[in-house]
Amino acid sequence: MKTKILLLSLVTLLAFSFVGCNYTSKTMKSPNNHVEFEKSDFEFSGQVVGEGVQTRVFGIDWAHLFKSEDGMVIDANVFGIPIIGSLPLKSSQSFAIYDVMSKNPGYDVVFYPQYETKTTGIPLLFQKSHTKVTARLAKIK
Repeated sequence: MKTKILLLSLVTLLAFSFVGCNYTSKTMKSPNNHVEFEKSDFEFSGQVVGEGVQTRVFGIDWAHLFKSEDGMVIDANVFGIPIIGSLPLKSSQSFAIYDVMSKNPGYDVVFYPQYETKTTGIPLLFQKSHTKVTARLAKIK
């Protein structure tokens, strides 16, 4: 009797798992947006320098917690600014890129930024990161 009840319960569970599961997938094709630039398409600046500082207390950056204008990285962009070369890996590096672009308005692209980051303090308790970035900026002609 117990085996019949167990078998009936197992069959019922399997039946409901197959019947109650629905999955629908819809995809949309996107066009191939590919643009090729030549060096002559850009007007380059000289070397520019920016700085970014981040202080974390208990692992949280309280100064930038509710600010959105200080350079958060989204994909290969810092707030829509394309970066060619090494992307910022730390928030202080993003803040330094944002600082460079704020000091030099009118440029469209950051080319090959080089970061110097110095971090002091005790991780997860109090940590301060200071980043200096050197890069070339470019305007699209």
